[in-house]
Amino acid sequence: MFPWLDDTFKQLSNRIADSKLHHALLIQGPSGIGKSSFVLQLGQLLLCKARRGHQVCGQCQSCLLNSATTHPDLHIVESDKQIGVDLIRDAIKKLVSSAHMSGAKVLIIYDAHTMTESSANALLKTLEEPTADTFLFLTTDKPERLLPTIKSRCEKLALPLPTLDSTLAWVKSQHNADIDINFAKLFSARPLALLAELQEEQNFTYEIFSAGLDALLQGQTSAMQLAIDWQTHADKVIKWTQYWARQQFINQMSETIWQLNLQANKVTQQLRNPGVNKTLVLTELFDKLALVKIA
Repeated sequence: MFPWLDDTFKQLSNRIADSKLHHALLIQGPSGIGKSSFVLQLGQLLLCKARRGHQVCGQCQSCLLNSATTHPDLHIVESDKQIGVDLIRDAIKKLVSSAHMSGAKVLIIYDAHTMTESSANALLKTLEEPTADTFLFLTTDKPERLLPTIKSRCEKLALPLPTLDSTLAWVKSQHNADIDINFAKLFSARPLALLAELQEEQNFTYEIFSAGLDALLQGQTSAMQLAIDWQTHADKVIKWTQYWARQQFINQMSETIWQLNLQANKVTQQLRNPGVNKTLVLTELFDKLALVKIA
């Protein structure tokens, strides 16, 4: 278990041992904190026939099936886009029948906020009246998008956020390379997201971004040239620009920086439209950035 989630996992393990775990948990936390791994390991612990405190035995039939991702009583619902009603109905049918291993049945719904209204409504009765020894774990980083009726029927658990220091310590244990502290701050509470970003092949790094902004502010390049060079990385550019603006605003609260932040929010919305001219919208953003005076 990830170190920042270990205490919470042990608390739930104790509740499993005492048969006091709520049948429906809504696990909340930002993307990249480890929600998926957390609920999967919790489900595997529930199914283990010879638990050792907060750890699975790793040797019983249930553990062997879980290792092979073929346990008949562990069901997972996920989708790249929306979770449709058919996926939920199929999962519910599996929960209604008796457990194949004469133990618990576990249903995990990743990114539960992507359920359609029909999907969520189809799940309500199971949340209200689950069959015996049935546990449902829902994860989300956008709880505001869940129906109130879903949230009211679950025990809500907000996972603890790691500090920047603990994030860096863990990522450094997984990634043998220097980490720019300013870049790490973008992911301070999302260690897995930071690690994924660092491990990804990058032609466009935060160092390149910082150097480009310095050149713009010193008049060594133009807003349009940066926009042309960086248009294929538009999403990253906006995210990093917003972070840069927030850092500047901490040091000096000025109308120019405030307007830059508003423009970045506007561009974020514009980039969601297919066919948008990325060079144009980025140029407008960098024109405002070029007006910032660094204290």
